[in-house]
This record gives sequence, C-alpha cells and structure tokens, in this order.
Amino acid sequence: QASQSITEGIMQIPAFKAEKRSASGTKAMRKLRAEGLIPGVLYGKGKDNLNLQLAGKDLHAMVDGSAHVVQLDFGSEKTYALIRALDQDHLADQINHVDFVRVDLTDKVRVRVPVNFIGTAKGAAHGGVMEVLRGDVELLSPADRIPAHVDVEVTNLEIGDAIRYKDLKLPEGITGNQHPQAVIVHCTH
Repeated sequence: QASQSITEGIMQIPAFKAEKRSASGTKAMRKLRAEGLIPGVLYGKGKDNLNLQLAGKDLHAMVDGSAHVVQLDFGSEKTYALIRALDQDHLADQINHVDFVRVDLTDKVRVRVPVNFIGTAKGAAHGGVMEVLRGDVELLSPADRIPAHVDVEVTNLEIGDAIRYKDLKLPEGITGNQHPQAVIVHCTH
C-alpha cells in the first residue's frame, strides 16, 4: 500500500472583527445584509448565546480560505470559535447566516478537510479507473492544529486496491473520525 500523510501545513488562525448585535427578526436581518453585514450566533462553553454581525467580505474570506477556527475580535474581547454551520445561498453566492461555537485552542474539534490526491494510479495504465469516494475526510484535531488538507499518495494503486481511513498516517493527536474500513479512493475495472 502507498503511504499516506497529512500535510505539515497547519492552518493559521485568522482574526476577524465582529460586533455584538441587538437587532433580530427578518426585516432587521434583510437590512443588515443590504449593508454588507452577515448575522450570526456565537454559543457554547456554558456561556450565553451572543448575537453578532460581521462584514460579509470577511465571512467570505473565512469560507474561501477554508478556515475552521477563527478568532472573533469584539474590540475589548477576543474569543476563538469554530464555524459550525453556514446558511448559504449557493446560486447567489451569498451567505445568509453563520453559527460559531466557542473553543479553546486545546479542545479537540471535529472538522472536514479536503483530500489532495497525489500521483496517478498504476492500475489506470492497465485499463482501471481511479474512483474517489471521499473528497474530504472527517478528523478529530486539536483546534490549533487543524491541517489544511490531507495528502493521499495513489501512485501504487493497482486494480482492486483501495486506500481506507485506517491507511492514513496522521500526526500525533489527530485521528480519523470515520470507520477505519471506510474507503477513501480505490482503483477498479
């Protein structure tokens, strides 16, 4: 089997300005979005939920940059948070709402990171087809060490070979969060 690894390129934690928001309701949210702001909620760690707003361009930068954990800067207060859910209109390329959950940098968080397939399967040269079953993988990782992506070397895949979660070589402290036998990629007839 080919060796698998996770990139050493651990994602940097970006910081974004956020403001507490008191307005709520459909009309107020439409007005916020018209001003280029996106409403959101910050919850978790036994603290009260906090309604917030941030610049739409900042939120798009988070999503486009594949950020998982971010630092929210409220001026006098800063907190680390994991992007938990996005309400996104894909047709209009617009984000309507975002949910954040508070984290400590030492917390283990569940995240999905993209897979970077390296090479061409040997079996493809013999009439086989490399079939990707998972373009991203779910990991449990300390919040401050979330990898940018997982590299998976596929060069040695022959027809009938597969790479599974158990084959991934992950850095210490990071584990796969799927069944060990789940197939990520295989080469088939």
